[in-house]
Parts: sequence; structure tokens; C-alpha cells
Amino acid sequence: MNSINQLFTEKYRPKNFDDLILPERVMSKFKDGLVQNMLFAGSPGTGKTSCAKAIVNQFGLPYLYINASTDTSVDVIRTKIIDFCSTVSIMDAPGMFKVVILDEVDGVSDQFFKALRATMEQFASNSRFIATCNYINKLPDPILSRFEVINFDFDKEEESELTKKYIRRVYEICKAEGMSIQKDALVEFVRRNFPDLRSTLNKLQGYKTQGTTDITVEDVKKFNSVYKDVFDLVFNESDPAKNYQLLVSNYSNRVDDVLQSLGEEFVEYIQQERLQSVKHIPQVIISVAKHQAQRVHVIDPVITMLSCVYDIQGIVKE
Repeated sequence: MNSINQLFTEKYRPKNFDDLILPERVMSKFKDGLVQNMLFAGSPGTGKTSCAKAIVNQFGLPYLYINASTDTSVDVIRTKIIDFCSTVSIMDAPGMFKVVILDEVDGVSDQFFKALRATMEQFASNSRFIATCNYINKLPDPILSRFEVINFDFDKEEESELTKKYIRRVYEICKAEGMSIQKDALVEFVRRNFPDLRSTLNKLQGYKTQGTTDITVEDVKKFNSVYKDVFDLVFNESDPAKNYQLLVSNYSNRVDDVLQSLGEEFVEYIQQERLQSVKHIPQVIISVAKHQAQRVHVIDPVITMLSCVYDIQGIVKE
């Protein structure tokens, strides 16, 4: 199992507007800076979080980042957000907004939403909120009314233009990483993963992790993921002690990513490489869903990841 020192998704995350790959209708919203509260809604991997971070970097705004998928308690508002919004730093320029980024806010509790409404009103004079979500239907109307909602999903015309930019970005990353990719393979690789750029970069890193530095069309047609070694472990490693050692040493700081990959890419892996276990896919999905729900209620999230892997191992070996 190879250790991942830095994910491509973080290493190549856009630092400013010039690096973002978004439709002009989205980019035009920020030309005058962050004027009001904004909610970025859309499919995973379309640039919502990257855009939020690029905004604060572009305009040099002090910000607080909250991973709302894990920090779901109302105490986060009381102990982090209110403290951040109410303090004044001598480094802050006069009239400069503070920014609270609420990533994946569709995962918070009802109590969180209620407290958030009051907090946004309390600090409306000096703070702005940028929230992201995949499932806008999970947000109550009183919250939606406090944001300008921006749709990050692309229409057909935008897809054509952005696909070209995705291709260019993947090519540039390959070059920076000392990798090469055939032209036909590049186009096919982007087409298969569009519009999820996060998944695209994870799979690209998977090639490098596994030693494939000259990517062909044949490589693209095979299953690939930066977490393929975890999937192989599920089927191949029966020693619980080794499972524990490998997962903890390599993925203790990637729990959320591993759980997400087990719920998405692992199904594709089974369909392509473990056909004998296709019948177990429903049980696998149910197990992952349970562990993802438990993730926010445990003291040590690594235990949730280990439990999920052990449970899936039992399922596929039935």
C-alpha cells in the first residue's frame, strides 16, 4: 500500500480566479468582490469549495473554514463562528469583511440552521458567509432566503467549453508530475469523469501511485483510483492486524475521502474487477451509508473507517 503525502486535489487546488474552471455566468458574480452571502450548489467536484477559497485569497479576506459535514453541532457556531466574527484584529483593513466558509452545509443539524440564521443577522455589518452544498433541497427556506444561490452545474453549451479547459488542466498536471498521456487517452479520460474534477484528479494520481507514468487509452479503460489499494485490501488481506496497521498508517488523515470512495468508486471497482461480488453491491452500499452516518458521532473517526472496511470484508467473503 502506497502512502499519499499530498493529494492532487489539494496540491493543484486553484489559488485565485485565474486558476478556476467555471462558466462566465459564475465568474461574473465576483468581479466586484464579495458583496453578499452566497450559496454554491451543484454536483460534487464542480469547483464549489475551490471557488470559495479562491475568493478569500483573491481579495485578501480573513476567513474561517468550517467543514460542515463533520462539524455539525450547534456548538460550532457558539465556539468558533461567533468568536471569529466578533473579534477585531489590527491586521484587518477598515471596512474589510470577514468570511465564514461553510463547506457541505447540507449535512448540518436543524439546530445548526436555526442558530446560523441569528448569527448571520447579528454580524451582517462585518461578516459574509459562503456556503456550499450538493443537495440544495436539504436546506430550509429561511436559510436559502439569506443567500444568493449560484448553480454550479453546467448546461450543454458550458460543458463544451469547460471540457476543453479540463483537458488542458489534466495535461498541465501530467507535465508537472513527470507523466505523459496520449492525446486520445486524455480526451477519453476527461470525458469519462466530467464534470467531477476532484474524481478526475484522484484517478490521475492513482496512475502515478501505481507506477503508470505513460497513460494510454487501454489504461483509461481499466479501473483506476488513488484508493485502489484500499479496495484490493478488502478482497486480498484477511489478517485483521495487517488491515489495521496499513489503514491507520496510510489513511488516518483521509477518513472522509476513504468513506466516500467506498460508497462511489468501490462499486465501479467491483463491476470492473470483482464481478463475482456484484451481488453484494446493495449490502456494501448499505454498510457504507451506515458508517458515513456514524462518522459524525464517534470520538475517533479512524474507528469508523476500520469498522467499515472490516464489515465490507465480511460481506464480500460470504
